[in-house]
Amino acid sequence: MRNPDLFRTDPFFFIEYMKHDANHQMTNFHYHNSYELYILEEGYHHMLVNDSVYDVTRHDVALFKPHVFHKSRSNQACARTCVYFTDRFLRLYFTERAAKALLACFDREVISLSKESFPRVKKLLLLLEREDPSNPDNRIFVHLAEVLHILNENKSVPRMEQPPLVHPKFTPILSYIHQHYNKIVHIQEIADHFYMSKYYLCRIFKEATGVTLTHYINNIKIQNACHMLVNTDRSILEIGNACGFNSSMYFCKIFKEALSVTPSEFRRGAR
Repeated sequence: MRNPDLFRTDPFFFIEYMKHDANHQMTNFHYHNSYELYILEEGYHHMLVNDSVYDVTRHDVALFKPHVFHKSRSNQACARTCVYFTDRFLRLYFTERAAKALLACFDREVISLSKESFPRVKKLLLLLEREDPSNPDNRIFVHLAEVLHILNENKSVPRMEQPPLVHPKFTPILSYIHQHYNKIVHIQEIADHFYMSKYYLCRIFKEATGVTLTHYINNIKIQNACHMLVNTDRSILEIGNACGFNSSMYFCKIFKEALSVTPSEFRRGAR
């Protein structure tokens, strides 16, 4: 869900460095109204983004566009820096053409930094942490532009061989859910499609993601509802039906549980 303290120092830009021990788990999917750079400095993660699972290792950068639901699972202690910035921040400092070029790196979900590039990025992150957003002469946009430029340079860097996922059918299961989320009525339908028992499917899914299958499906429905709320003028009832909720009351209940706001409040805030 959205972090209420996300932009506590500046409404358009925020950076944070955090360390987690081996027992840390992100308990829920979340999203931001901003772009996010997730720079993993130490450790290892499974990162669940939309219908794919990515293995994020040391000196990898995971890139999230606004309103993309994602969740990480830490398999060991880790240290990471996250950088958040909005479209409005980019429009304040860059032309449309320049912003489009800088954001080209977001065509990739994960970018591996080369041995030479990581120290350059780390130096820029330290500079960003020292900047005062309230100072009108701050150089945040300069340092951020250089970080994005380095990421674009590293888009073709080959990634290290990754360990196998929990189950070889896991990614197809995610793809199936994303393609049929608004038509799935019972979990048994998914189990039958993949010739699994319902019990086995639910068990491997919880092991891989840390959430239940029902919870995941509801998150996909909410993600698509968010997109419709922002980009269409369809009514709350129409959007709920289109996303597979059997009543507007249930849609609003699940939506508020996930995002702490009602669909109407979300639409007003996003616009």
